[in-house]
Amino acid sequence: MKTPWQSSYSVTYPQYTVACSGWVLKRFLRILTEPLKKLSRWKLIPLGKISTSVPSQSFKLGEFIIDWQGSDTKQPSLRISHQSNEAKTIWQTSPGYSFVSGGDVRLNIVEERGSIEIDEHKHADFTHQTVDSIKQEDDTLVISGRLQGRKTASNKPKYVLMLRTVGSKELDFQVQIIDGNVNQTQLQFTTSPDEHFYGFGEQFSDIDCKGQWIPIVCEEGGIGRGDRGPKTLNLLGVSGNRYSSYAPMPYFLTNKGRSIFLTNTEPSIFNLRDPYIATIRVSSSCMQGRMLCGDTPLDIIELYTNYVGRMPALPDWLNSGAIVGMQGGTELVRQVWSQLRDLDTPIAGFWLQDWVGQRRTIAGKQLWWNWQLDESTYPGWQQLVTDLAEAEISVGVYVNPFLVERPHQPNQAQRNLYREAIQQGFVVKTQDAQPYLIKSTDFSAALLDLTNPDARKWFKSVLKNEVIGKGAKFWMTDFGEAAPFDGVYAHEAGLLYHNQYPVDWVTVNREAIQEAGREGDVWFFNRAGFLQTPSHSTGMWLGDQNTSWGLNDGIASALKGAISGGISGFSINHSDIGGYTSIANPILEALGIGFRRSRELLYRWMEMNAFTPVFRTHEGNQPEKNVQFYTDKDTLATFSYWAKVYAALAEYRQQLMVEAATKGYPLVRHLVLHYPNDPNVYKLEAQFLLGSEFLVAPVLKPGKNSTNVYFPAGEWVHLWSGKTYNLKTGILQKVPAPLGQPAVFYRQGSKASELVLKALKAKSLLNLSPER
Repeated sequence: MKTPWQSSYSVTYPQYTVACSGWVLKRFLRILTEPLKKLSRWKLIPLGKISTSVPSQSFKLGEFIIDWQGSDTKQPSLRISHQSNEAKTIWQTSPGYSFVSGGDVRLNIVEERGSIEIDEHKHADFTHQTVDSIKQEDDTLVISGRLQGRKTASNKPKYVLMLRTVGSKELDFQVQIIDGNVNQTQLQFTTSPDEHFYGFGEQFSDIDCKGQWIPIVCEEGGIGRGDRGPKTLNLLGVSGNRYSSYAPMPYFLTNKGRSIFLTNTEPSIFNLRDPYIATIRVSSSCMQGRMLCGDTPLDIIELYTNYVGRMPALPDWLNSGAIVGMQGGTELVRQVWSQLRDLDTPIAGFWLQDWVGQRRTIAGKQLWWNWQLDESTYPGWQQLVTDLAEAEISVGVYVNPFLVERPHQPNQAQRNLYREAIQQGFVVKTQDAQPYLIKSTDFSAALLDLTNPDARKWFKSVLKNEVIGKGAKFWMTDFGEAAPFDGVYAHEAGLLYHNQYPVDWVTVNREAIQEAGREGDVWFFNRAGFLQTPSHSTGMWLGDQNTSWGLNDGIASALKGAISGGISGFSINHSDIGGYTSIANPILEALGIGFRRSRELLYRWMEMNAFTPVFRTHEGNQPEKNVQFYTDKDTLATFSYWAKVYAALAEYRQQLMVEAATKGYPLVRHLVLHYPNDPNVYKLEAQFLLGSEFLVAPVLKPGKNSTNVYFPAGEWVHLWSGKTYNLKTGILQKVPAPLGQPAVFYRQGSKASELVLKALKAKSLLNLSPER
């Protein structure tokens, strides 16, 4: 993985053990002790004191100014600013307190069906800091000294902090702690109660993360993430928590125009709970990252995506209509296609995830992970692909990096990819050189070892021959979060590679498309991500949200994930319309802890996603127990209407995707990106901007016919009624939002809004809303 520079010293990592939580009693004890563990995590390495013999002085690195207040002051400190605005602090240490510290820790990692918990057990900490030398060498500043523990004065590990310019507004840093058995590095800096932190990848519970404790480790999103649900999910270790994320990023930007990201792949933690002091710690004796200086939040995103990469525009065919997600075989697809055609529904593609066949598991229906067409499910596949192509409709499928043994009565014409991979050594192994089998619901699967170049080459051939070669033009690139920490890989160690695996997984998919000569035409969408995923992904999706109104796992969390992910470089993202996970048990539903997709939820989700980059349905894990877009004439008509609204926005989205590809700007934007000086926008979580010209406040609660909307200063026009809100200052107002008319506004007089209005009127979509 590309890093700003190579470490000059050997790097030490924590020792760790990995366990499956397994036993219910063990899991129950973990739940009971979790509050105590949180208290210890938040202040694992406390602040120490700082001393120095180095006098006060200033240094200039390119356009950055490093101001050291040293031995001639009572409270030494370090401040970084930029010559474009010296009054603005880019990074500041707390006067009199250490800014580098370290720890000797052991990690206990619990993995359960892709969910990860990491407990840190501290043997020693080194909190007190001396600054013994500050030297500038060309474009690099080197600060060095010693750390000292609170309990012992004999062990004083050395540290070196290096700062180096890589651009006029980008400053790389590296903190290396040398000897002393230190295997964890922590960096401290000042903040303030009125500073708000955004980013951290896809965050599903909080957009503004000030006051939170954010672990950066790729994992399953969990079921519930703190929302009410069956307690058995907690006992099984699959409920997740409010910070569980498929695609976390060790990165933030703030309303004060500050931004830092790490380039480490090891697990890290951003602790923002203290109003005045923020800390970053990483499971390594070496921390590397970059500080950014931008005039606006969008400037920072552009600088940030210089490093992590930018996502390409969607193919034109995809931007033109809905992705119809369904299952059930050839006959059912043709039947639904006929119904949608009668409604003149704009369809970009049919996404048929059960192309490989299905099995029944405790989670409902799941697929056979053998990545080849099951012609018993889709007889006449090639004719179906041909017929859809003649109507300019693409066919999509599903893949993931797992492999399983074929069914007991397999199609003898099929390859056994599981056996092929194991025989050639292409899967992750255990310590005794056996295939590392990972539990998924009630079956286990082997995982591709993507550190093995031959394994990558082999799987790319599978994608080119079995997927693209069978006529599929797009696919879901699922999973990527479960790379085992204790797995044996061809060329990496698990602690360093776990977070990097999702990046390599999407890279393999992108390279297969490029090698097939289909770049810009064939497309995939993935859920797992980390640093530099935007360089390789062609589209993100927000994973398995519950089919509920839940704040942490449901329609509201899908919106928060899209907004925070957009700030973090995932510029083209979307969610399953209606959500995915249901617990459709009548008894549990009567107790208020079960849920399934209602008609109202489906319609509200359609309304929201019509104003996002991709408009795609999913039947969910229990299709027969949920309302589907094809349930009856009303659901079909409603789906068709919102697909037409989505299509009418195509030209505007195309303009936004040019910004995404060239500058990294997200399509779905938090208002802070355009109104960073308006404090009323900082905590908003239930509305967004599509680009800069459309303001959308979806209804995220059941039974509501109105919603509160914060209007920033300007002239905003209600899309459905034409009512104008002409505001010199921002204001919060309640606005009507009946089913079929969500709270959507456009900026008066903008060329983009005129373009969209023209397209909507051409299809009579402003005068005709779906019947309820």
